[in-house]
Amino acid sequence: MSSADPQPPPSLGATVVGLYALLPSEFTAARNAAAADAGRAGDKDLAKRIKALPKPSTAAWLVNLLAHRRREDLDQVLELGAALREAQEDLDQKQLRRLSTERQRLLRAIVRQARDLASELDHPVSESLAAEAEQTLWAAMTDPSAAEAVASGQLVRSLAASGWEEVDLDGAVADPDSIAHGAGGRAGAGRVGAAKDKGGSQDSSAVRLRQAEARRAVRKAQADLEEAAAAERTAQEALDAAQREVDESAGRRDELTDEIDELRERIRQLEREVATVDRRSGKLERERDHARRAARAARRAAEKARQKLADAQDAADAGN
Repeated sequence: MSSADPQPPPSLGATVVGLYALLPSEFTAARNAAAADAGRAGDKDLAKRIKALPKPSTAAWLVNLLAHRRREDLDQVLELGAALREAQEDLDQKQLRRLSTERQRLLRAIVRQARDLASELDHPVSESLAAEAEQTLWAAMTDPSAAEAVASGQLVRSLAASGWEEVDLDGAVADPDSIAHGAGGRAGAGRVGAAKDKGGSQDSSAVRLRQAEARRAVRKAQADLEEAAAAERTAQEALDAAQREVDESAGRRDELTDEIDELRERIRQLEREVATVDRRSGKLERERDHARRAARAARRAAEKARQKLADAQDAADAGN
């Protein structure tokens, strides 16, 4: 192919992936350039569709940032959401409580990571926008379709959850056709077995022997079951105790993290106050130096006046 041959037009999917991985300040220029490239390649419809791609809100961009640059951390959030939905469907309150505690810890941690990453990219976000991004991630945990939208990395706006209801995704994704929403349901198959009595002329003693063996097998199975159940209770108690310690440790870590954030904010506040005091101190020192020079000049003037008075008195005394 010669250099004069037209380049093939970019696909919409590839363009969307590239655009929504950019900083907000880079989006508009890159989108317009991609639309122009598609137009020059002869695909006017694609150029029009690219040109119509909306710039993501800051909260949506922050979530897209996780999809593109912290994928493993985002996957943990979405996997925990799947576990939460399963516990909700099973009405497993104990599992729900445990997973809810883990959800709070994980969401706070990943949003904090997203804010740090945004700051590293010279695009810091406010607390309110971070909270909006956290709400979007929570919505993705409640609804599998919302999870797919978040995982696509092409959110246009933030999402909101209403309990465990379906999340409104209308206009939330740049290229909805590129997301394959799963529609599979639960399916199960039961095993059906039938036990038939064998006919025939079996000897009654043989039957009684088998019945006795069966009763012994039942008693042994019951003993094994009781032993296993006791071991299960012991293991569950140990698991519950360990989980409580993990939850307490996670809660304490969150408390310490909050204290660190508060202390950092307090330090910043004190630094601002120190700067204000330094400015005032400099002004006061300049005023003091001015007053010192004025005082020295006044002392010199007073000394001269006293000397003149003494000379005048001496002259008056000499004339008498």
